[in-house]
Amino acid sequence: MRFRLPSFAVVFASAFLAGCGYPGEPLPPALNRPARVTDLAALERGSKIYVSFAMPVKTTEDLPIRTPPDIEMMVGPIGDRFVEAEWFQGADRVPVAAIKVENGRVEAQIPAEKYYGKTVAIGVRLHGPKGRDMGWSNLEVVNVLSALPKPEGLVAKDAPGGVTLEWKVVRPAPEYRVFRRQKSEKEWGFLSVSEKTSYTDTTVDYGRDYEYFVQAGEKTGEKYAESELSESVAIKPVDRFAPAALVGLAAIPGTRSIELVWDRSPEADWAFYRVYRDNALLADTVQAASFGDKDVLPGAKHTYQITSVDSAGNESPRSAAVDSVLP
Repeated sequence: MRFRLPSFAVVFASAFLAGCGYPGEPLPPALNRPARVTDLAALERGSKIYVSFAMPVKTTEDLPIRTPPDIEMMVGPIGDRFVEAEWFQGADRVPVAAIKVENGRVEAQIPAEKYYGKTVAIGVRLHGPKGRDMGWSNLEVVNVLSALPKPEGLVAKDAPGGVTLEWKVVRPAPEYRVFRRQKSEKEWGFLSVSEKTSYTDTTVDYGRDYEYFVQAGEKTGEKYAESELSESVAIKPVDRFAPAALVGLAAIPGTRSIELVWDRSPEADWAFYRVYRDNALLADTVQAASFGDKDVLPGAKHTYQITSVDSAGNESPRSAAVDSVLP
């Protein structure tokens, strides 16, 4: 007699056997190599070389990096022909204590004095838990100069048309970068470059609060060496400066009036003109560069002068006087 399994038992047995299939090929262990750094940047500021890059968050196998990599940062001189092995042999490893990792950014400060007058290459390798790496990052080349002196004694003064900045240095630099922000702003903005130890900012609005700082700079290869930042200085500019005296005044006698004409004021903040006759104010808030004096008698001699008034109420010196007589 043959023994037959109930139908439900056949289904159960089939499912059990299917679940006990042979396992696939075993996967190789993950190498856990951090992705190669490609955004390494370096610049010289004062007596230090500042280096930074973004810390990769994944391995070359697209897995999250769980253990912080060992950061191997090297700096060393190079000659006219770069050979990686020679560079590495003569390079210095940046101490771990000089490297900081914060919010996904890696930053380091390297004392530059040892490398003054030399061209150096800087590179970084990230090693995984077992020491594996993907090779050197992009190499940053820096022509290291003697430290540029920090601008000192920065002062800001009211000036015609703006704010004048002045500062001192123990050794001149090829250029100085000027930065500015308004009191309500968090970020500083680059304003301009000056080749002198002074600069006049003509883009201010009187009555607003501003802050400034200055930094020396020198081009070195494809990069710029920078000084440390000067101390910042604050100012609320006030327009205390009168417009220049007007020129070109002419008095032309007519049949019933004396017509005055003159050259327009070139001042950007000009507001209006004043007309003086015989040292007394004749007309105020005149908008045109001309005026007709109709309150004159035939045969009477009069002396005329013109002034310009700016938007802050500053009045220019009087123009050269001209005489006229109505026939």
